[in-house]
Amino acid sequence: MSSRTSLPALLVGLFCLTTLFLVAAPPRKPPRGPHQEPLLPRQEVLRLVGRGHLQLVADYYWLQLIQATGAAREASEYRDIYPYAELVTDLDPHFISVYSFAAGVLPTNLGRETWVNTEESTRVLRKGLALYPDDLEMNVLLAYNLSAFHKEFREAAQVLEHASKLPGAPSYLAPLSTRLYAQSGAVDAGLALARSLAEGAEDPETRELFMQRVRDLEMEGELRRVDAAIGEFHERFGVAPPDIDTLLALGLLDEPPHDPKGGGFFIGYDGRTYSETQQRRLEIYTPDNRGYRWLTQVEK
Repeated sequence: MSSRTSLPALLVGLFCLTTLFLVAAPPRKPPRGPHQEPLLPRQEVLRLVGRGHLQLVADYYWLQLIQATGAAREASEYRDIYPYAELVTDLDPHFISVYSFAAGVLPTNLGRETWVNTEESTRVLRKGLALYPDDLEMNVLLAYNLSAFHKEFREAAQVLEHASKLPGAPSYLAPLSTRLYAQSGAVDAGLALARSLAEGAEDPETRELFMQRVRDLEMEGELRRVDAAIGEFHERFGVAPPDIDTLLALGLLDEPPHDPKGGGFFIGYDGRTYSETQQRRLEIYTPDNRGYRWLTQVEK
């Protein structure tokens, strides 16, 4: 990894670097006992010592971040990346590559989709996006974190909607945003986005794709309306209703659900509503795979 600083600046900053080596060493794994986080100097001290050469100081700790990443084997060691990323971006907030790199390597899977270091990853991304709100990579990473780790589906949808309008954005971001709106329960917001995309489409094929998403969202709205009635029935009687006609007879549904494709509805074994003409609900998470069909699968 090469430094961004010129040779004259390196020579001028030699004393600064010598001081830094004395006050801070790269993280070392202790031979025994619990993991110890790296002890880093306060940025105020570094600003004083490295006055006029903050990029050089930031470069030094960037190299330590890279070293910590390469040496990490356990979740606690990957957590060490966070203080380095915070320090580097405090010293040089416009060191843009640090944000995406650190945010991408921080989350650690302990197995069975149990993730740690996710809050730190999201904090790094929010810090970067405060300065670079139109950075496509950071927006996509933040939407992923919000969806997969924090279950903040509506904010994830909003972030992806913004990202879908940035230069170079992949075409799947906008449809994925509408799916995340549906996942969050904000079906109306997803519908508004899908309709605007259909209206702005430049060719018939793309327009039909977005109109299909409009129909999917309309269907999801109906399914969620019936789900709410099922929930009310269960709260009242302690069991799931036998069928949708029962919900209508009890007045829990004010009108029969409408399928834009002309099919019927039924209550599944999981106590949720499904359409006879649509195999899956419009959502990201499916309990059968214990994970998220995110960028690679959900919009195929």
